[in-house]
Amino acid sequence: MPLPMQGLSFSMLWNPDVLLQAVVMQIIYLLLLSRPIRAWFSGSRKVPLSQIVSFLGGLWVFYFSFGSPIDYMSDELLFSAHMVQHMLEIMLMTPLLIYGIPDWFIRPVLKWKPSAVLFKAWTNPVASAIVFNLCFSGFHIPAIYNKTLVNDTFHLFEHAVFFATAFFMWWPLLSPLPELHRLQSGGRLMYLLFNFNLMMPISVLLIFAQQEWYPFYLTVPRVFGLDPVSDMQLGGLIMLIGMAVPYGASSLISYLKYNEAAWYA
Repeated sequence: MPLPMQGLSFSMLWNPDVLLQAVVMQIIYLLLLSRPIRAWFSGSRKVPLSQIVSFLGGLWVFYFSFGSPIDYMSDELLFSAHMVQHMLEIMLMTPLLIYGIPDWFIRPVLKWKPSAVLFKAWTNPVASAIVFNLCFSGFHIPAIYNKTLVNDTFHLFEHAVFFATAFFMWWPLLSPLPELHRLQSGGRLMYLLFNFNLMMPISVLLIFAQQEWYPFYLTVPRVFGLDPVSDMQLGGLIMLIGMAVPYGASSLISYLKYNEAAWYA
């Protein structure tokens, strides 16, 4: 364990309050899937085990991201740890949670016209990709990002924005409702490439930066032998790889499905 973290209490490193949140959300989810409560929803049916495992797994990723020592390192020591936290939240936790949501749970929400309008507008693939990438890149502008490091409320707001925009960014790929902007193989491939191109500028700028963008990291203890600039460059590399791997894997799957469909057409 890094020297600056030695001597810290268990609660500071493992955040029991975040664990409690994850457990409570798991219990609520399982109760919603139980037969007595499920019967309240029109068209409800038993949820496949794969979806249940996905949602529960997403909540454990939530705890690992925000309740483990990663959270302390990201808040107090390393930009690269902060980026690991972002990638876990955006590229793993969010899609796992979306995949675990049954369609019959979403449909009643869409019966309320304002929410239906919002969903249809924000889940438009072009809009969702642009909004997500603008927000994600924008929060890494030095003046904005530095504020998240010194203001806990603004930091929480940052994570809320990332989750909300990532939710709608992943929706066209994982939507449980076919009628609500769920892309097919060819469209999925184009959408993923579009997203990858939009996130490239900020990651490349971080990787090749020659001076520290964020003064906060000039004042904290150094760990793992990383100076502030190297730490920031590593964070940019984690961003690039953290997005390229899931985008690339999804693109390959979409290409193979599209190619197979074209072959048998």
